[in-house]
Amino acid sequence: MIRMFITALLGLAACSALDAPVAQLARWQKQRLVGALAAIADEPVVADCEPGRGEPCQRLHLMRAEACLAVAFADRPPNAACPGANARAAGLLACAASAAQAAEQAAGELLLPARKIRTQARLCAIENLPPAMAAPAARDLITEAAPLADAEGALLRGRAALSAARPSAGPEAARCTAAQLALGEAHRGLLLKPNDLALKRLADDAGLRAARITDCQL
Repeated sequence: MIRMFITALLGLAACSALDAPVAQLARWQKQRLVGALAAIADEPVVADCEPGRGEPCQRLHLMRAEACLAVAFADRPPNAACPGANARAAGLLACAASAAQAAEQAAGELLLPARKIRTQARLCAIENLPPAMAAPAARDLITEAAPLADAEGALLRGRAALSAARPSAGPEAARCTAAQLALGEAHRGLLLKPNDLALKRLADDAGLRAARITDCQL
């Protein structure tokens, strides 16, 4: 009898531990339906969602990553690939990257939507770094984005490589290699989406960057 009572108590405790994530998920789903993404971005995921908890924590972290990235990009200057270098945008990009990573931790495996958000957020953060600091971060990002096999993944890797090829980013040989990689990713993406303007612009930018590097042949 005592054992049954203890088992029942443990079951109740487990259910109560899930109440907070389930309640937050239900509330966020309603907020997302009405476009209240800023409210989601400004609210942390409940503390019950520790790494490895799985559903619904995975969905909460992914939803917050999407919201943080969307709010950051809403304030982009016209025709800009990334938001400006202000404290609000930097905080939102950091939120998107960390929440996307937490979503993958909760899933316990590669989660392509989360990896794409984290890559995009980190890429925009890298764009605001000095070239010498941006280059190693960009190379790490290329590796992290390797599982993204679609045209958008090629664009993200290519833009990261282009960042590693910036002037003052390092030795000219390394910058040339990065420019070549950027062009290769542009071509890879264009095979999947031949009319994509962003990929065409990436190819043009890679060519221009290589032309300004001594003895860099594409």
